[in-house]
Amino acid sequence: MALLPDNPPTHFTWRGVRRRIRRADGPERIYGEWGRRDAEMWAVRDYFQVEDEAGERFWLFRAGDGLDARTGSQAWFIHGRFG
Repeated sequence: MALLPDNPPTHFTWRGVRRRIRRADGPERIYGEWGRRDAEMWAVRDYFQVEDEAGERFWLFRAGDGLDARTGSQAWFIHGRFG
């Protein structure tokens, strides 16, 4: 799905439709909040703005830095859609 650690995904599925990514910008790395809980101190999210082949734009993130399991699950999520 993505070359780790810094590349965006090549595709994703949203609402049952597989979407191939044509363009991507990122990652923008956000670190966890050190003052909340110890587990959150290591948390990392890498955000990408992506555009699919139909021209629709999405905001995706990967939980984790792509290298260290303590930073997150390495799973991908859709944070939002640009309209």
